[in-house]
Amino acid sequence: MNALRLFCLSVTTLVLAVSSSIRAADGDDEWKKVNDIIEGIRNPKENPQTSETARIMLKHSLTDFDATYAAAMKSAPTNPARWEVALFAAMLGHVRELADVPAPEKELISLDDIVKAADAKPETRSQASLTQVMLASDSAVAPGGDAAAWVALAEKHLKAFPEEKLNKMVEVKLQEVNLKTQPLGLKFTAVDGRAVDVSKLQGKVVLIDFWATWCGPCVEELPTVLKIYKEQHAKGFEVIGVSLDADKAELEAFLKDKGVEWPQYFDGKGPENELFIKFNLESIPTMWLLNKKGVVVSMTAFEGLEEKVKKLLAE
Repeated sequence: MNALRLFCLSVTTLVLAVSSSIRAADGDDEWKKVNDIIEGIRNPKENPQTSETARIMLKHSLTDFDATYAAAMKSAPTNPARWEVALFAAMLGHVRELADVPAPEKELISLDDIVKAADAKPETRSQASLTQVMLASDSAVAPGGDAAAWVALAEKHLKAFPEEKLNKMVEVKLQEVNLKTQPLGLKFTAVDGRAVDVSKLQGKVVLIDFWATWCGPCVEELPTVLKIYKEQHAKGFEVIGVSLDADKAELEAFLKDKGVEWPQYFDGKGPENELFIKFNLESIPTMWLLNKKGVVVSMTAFEGLEEKVKKLLAE
């Protein structure tokens, strides 16, 4: 796949096509030009051979888009096409970075304008709201971010636009933000009968390991986890396994053979494990690391696990 198409994929995954009604609207000459530029960005006719050529082409297209969009707003500011074009413009952040084309200083139409627009299409308003939520999500969990405000924004969107096809993105992100800002609530009876309540482990560093005996990469990670557990358990390191196995006897035999002492969540549903589904996970091994407050601080804990554990224990 050529470099320019890679650039454009980051646009087309979310961007709405400009409606064909643009061509029939009054005073549409400038808006037709905007539409043509957007189509050129989305489906470039030329196939550049290098990433630098692709970047230059995209830079020219974005520069033309900004100028033509501004001209269209002056010549026909009430054209119905403006809402779809504004949504397209709002989604160009990453593409602008790749092409080194900053956004205009003055925003012609904001996402909030689109959401509140009575004459915008329902699906356009819905995607504008979704985009608002997703663009604000990273800052919500960043240092100094207002996670509570973002959660309120996300919940408002889900309530206002329950039929949005991409709401799963918001639901997954909402869960992630909650996990990273609130103590994890997890309580169950382990396969060996032990009662497990993660809330009672606050003050310790906890690894939640989603795995299975049939998962090769999971088994490969096990010696590392066993080593760290042996060395750091007395200092306050705990491990909780969530097994995606379906055969209880096989799981218990494996645990005994490998010397695994920590408790295991097991429901016999294999890949349909209820916790795996509840947390919207997609693959194993997945390891979460909780700090002493019981909050998830890493969802990819197997990367540099030992260093992460030692650092959290020292806090």
